[in-house]
Amino acid sequence: MRRRILASAAALLITLSGVLIATGTPAQAASAECTAPLFTVGTRGCTTGAISAHPTSRHIDVTYWGCRDTRWRVWDTGTGRTIGSGRTPSGGYMTRRIGGLYGNYKAQISMACYQDRIRIDNA
Repeated sequence: MRRRILASAAALLITLSGVLIATGTPAQAASAECTAPLFTVGTRGCTTGAISAHPTSRHIDVTYWGCRDTRWRVWDTGTGRTIGSGRTPSGGYMTRRIGGLYGNYKAQISMACYQDRIRIDNA
């Protein structure tokens, strides 16, 4: 009887470990955001924290809210190379996907209006 219980428990553990290995854990989505301050010395703007590109589709999304003609850019933190930049469109909202990425990235807005906001994410 004792051997049968131990054999059943071992079979259950093997089955459960197989289920855990098969399901795995989902990749963690990351985002970083910043808002231009009300008062600042020099050029008003802000810089986000760094995020990595999506682990399988190798992209980041850039979203901006605020005034038109605010300068924005996104760069690779390892190489310093700019991977996307421009001025925001009229209407004060923009979203853009940048693909083919493998590193870590930050975004920045400059010459911004009060409370202009930029976000990057890899979801």
